[in-house]
Amino acid sequence: MTAAGDDLRPGSVEAVELLGALREWAAELGLERLAVASPDRRPEATLLDEWLARGDHAGMGYLARRRELRLDPDRFLPGVRSIVCAAWAYDRAGAMEAPRPGATSGGALRIARFAWGRDYHVELRRRLRALVARLRARLPALKARVAVDTAPVLERHWAAQAGLGWIGRHGCLIVPGLGSWVFLGEIFLDLPLPAGAPLAAACGECRRCLEACPGGALREGRPMDARRCVSYWTVEHSGAFPRRGVPKLSPWLFGCDACQEACPWNAGGAGSREPVAPGLADALHWTAEDWERLGAEGFAGRCSETPLARAGYANILRNARRIAGRE
Repeated sequence: MTAAGDDLRPGSVEAVELLGALREWAAELGLERLAVASPDRRPEATLLDEWLARGDHAGMGYLARRRELRLDPDRFLPGVRSIVCAAWAYDRAGAMEAPRPGATSGGALRIARFAWGRDYHVELRRRLRALVARLRARLPALKARVAVDTAPVLERHWAAQAGLGWIGRHGCLIVPGLGSWVFLGEIFLDLPLPAGAPLAAACGECRRCLEACPGGALREGRPMDARRCVSYWTVEHSGAFPRRGVPKLSPWLFGCDACQEACPWNAGGAGSREPVAPGLADALHWTAEDWERLGAEGFAGRCSETPLARAGYANILRNARRIAGRE
């Protein structure tokens, strides 16, 4: 079977024009940045293997599965020739004032900004698929596969290789003009498009993110240790907390923005055009008691279309009680 772009060369006028059209379409769909990585710039297996061997992935066993898919883009999409990387801003401070770092205003619990809106997996996947549909209108034989962060893809690696930004000391991708308040998504294509070049890291000597991490999960020169991460315990961990090893959660009910709020590249960000989910607008200022009063039915009504649904009410209630000293 022939590839859709057999008659294209990455540096040709046609390929450059097609990439320009993709960027225009992405902007129309609300995606702030788009760049292309070459599938030849594969991640280093040693880094992933050492991270897993240390147990730094904590209870996220799914990260140890499908290793080959994560490391070899041709296994994810046979015949891949380009990886289109998109960044979608989620800093909603412009839509609603975010609580100040460390402020708990009357005992209010905090929710990380990525979870303020509707489920980004659904929304971002929809936009990426719309991009694929527009490409297929021009190239019907196109082979494509969309990925968001639930797919076995090392998205920050590919985004960095595409030149969208660089990976900061906090482990997040920092995009010039947007900071690290971004969701990332990819489209793997059998189409040769002009690839970008990686950006030089611009964190300098700054270590504010490392110092701000509540559990000490961030370490100089090493990937994050999820066992010490508040986000891991409040989002990923299911069931009762172990007797030892859980960092102090307060005031974080779901997720944690401490390292990102400390990052100078996030000061005065561009903000997001996306609104806060209707069910969460007032809940962003709730106390542990408010979450206990909500109940499972109320939680489903308010949060079923948001990232909080991933944890479920039982775990959200567990987090609230832990912070209030009742867990």
